[in-house]
Amino acid sequence: MYLSSAGCSMGDGDVEFGDLLEIRELLQYQHVIGAVVCLGERPMRYGELGSAITEWTGCRIGDGEVTRTVHRLVESGLADEAYVQGHRLLVLTAAGMQRLDTIRALGGALRQPEIGAASSSVRADDQR
Repeated sequence: MYLSSAGCSMGDGDVEFGDLLEIRELLQYQHVIGAVVCLGERPMRYGELGSAITEWTGCRIGDGEVTRTVHRLVESGLADEAYVQGHRLLVLTAAGMQRLDTIRALGGALRQPEIGAASSSVRADDQR
């Protein structure tokens, strides 16, 4: 174990404060995460996105929350609106695809039991 330049114990992993801010931003709105994952499959219309988020999360998302989620996606640069044959479609941007990669990487890391076990054993060793 070592002390960072700020004097905080960080264990064996390199965790920067900026990483924590990025994780907070990533997890701040659960429906944005759902929307990014769903739009990663294909561009979707407003109603399709609401249905897809509902199916993915298992909880019904209301129209007002879909609207707020779409605004958050567009304002943060994660998605753009495109008009195809008179229909408004939401499409992930390059930033949205990068966010999707981050979500998938974090999800994969959480599903790896050896990571959780390794960090638990490191903490136990540190306490001895």
